[in-house]
Amino acid sequence: MADKLNLNKTTSTGMSPMMESVLNRYVLERNKTNRKYTQFAQQVDIPQGQTKTIAFDKMSPLPKATTPLTEGVTPTGSAVHITRIKAEPRQFGNYVGYTDQLDFFANKPSPEVLNYTDLLGENQLETFEHIDAMELASGTNVYYAGGAESRDALTKGLTVKDVRNAATSLKRNKVKPADGKDFIAFIHPDCVNNIWNDPEWRQPHTYADTKELYDGEVGRLFGVRFIEDPDAWVFRGEPFADKYDELSILSVDAEAKTIKIAETLEAGDVASLAGKEVWIDNNKFTIASATAGMNGEASVTLNEEITGKLVERDMKIYPGDGGVNGEPVYSTIILGKDAFGSSGDKTVEMINKELGSAGTADPLNQRGTYGWKGYHFSMILEQLKLVRIESLKEDI
Repeated sequence: MADKLNLNKTTSTGMSPMMESVLNRYVLERNKTNRKYTQFAQQVDIPQGQTKTIAFDKMSPLPKATTPLTEGVTPTGSAVHITRIKAEPRQFGNYVGYTDQLDFFANKPSPEVLNYTDLLGENQLETFEHIDAMELASGTNVYYAGGAESRDALTKGLTVKDVRNAATSLKRNKVKPADGKDFIAFIHPDCVNNIWNDPEWRQPHTYADTKELYDGEVGRLFGVRFIEDPDAWVFRGEPFADKYDELSILSVDAEAKTIKIAETLEAGDVASLAGKEVWIDNNKFTIASATAGMNGEASVTLNEEITGKLVERDMKIYPGDGGVNGEPVYSTIILGKDAFGSSGDKTVEMINKELGSAGTADPLNQRGTYGWKGYHFSMILEQLKLVRIESLKEDI
């Protein structure tokens, strides 16, 4: 049972700093995700005890009555057409385990350091935001940068012209602005860099006097307000071991070219990783081999030298076999009103199982856990109410 819990122990690599004697300690803030997508969704709270299906209904507009009436003659009436879109919430969750010895011997940290509830709350938010971003990037209304006809034909980075054409398609379909005044776009920092110097790009300071800025807002263009999002969806290739969109770096041994990761690798996953091309920051590598293990003990070894390149803990490893010639393809999502539906966080609960709370399953009070679980759904409601611009990264 303890192995399945992947308990944090006094001997765990990740907890080793808590076993050291130091003169003083200072808190380094974690890179945190802020809520972005759900505020522009058709938000629905998931009710308890009322089945699992959530339905969104819409009446289609009636055809224009352009034929003049004939005196005394009743014309044929119009049929009403209702479209129903159904969604089903799924349950997600995560937890961390600890031992009684870790609880007893570890140097007592300040609350900001070993705050499991805080850490798990951020993990829940990142999980739901990731699910929302992935759903929005699955839309069928796509515009390819530079007028390309497909993803494989892409050669250009994002331009002002691309934004203008995409926004025009929403206006042409009578899509209402997401916030009542403007469409909302989620854009990756690499794409912001591509259009930053265009003279038509409006920086926030040019309109901040009359509009309240959203968190992360970087500019406005053709009735579209852009929110910069480092987690905006990027098409990078096949998931690692068919289950991970990314791998999280925990430690780096530059001399051995080996990186320990936070994800768990099973014995059957190892073979699929050998020879796989990957991106770390803007550097491309190839995995030479991988070692199975629980999260924190699993590792990958690269073919190329790491020394002198930016490869640090808390960075991500991404697949490098997708897009055009392995280059990542960035998605900029522009939303109108009611483009997608999503649930909030009301079903999320934090769960604390204290040492010994398992009863006879933990007779010596040796194991405890902190965790979260909750239901979430995210679904595009109308394809015409959002557009995805796909582009490459061009260094300027």
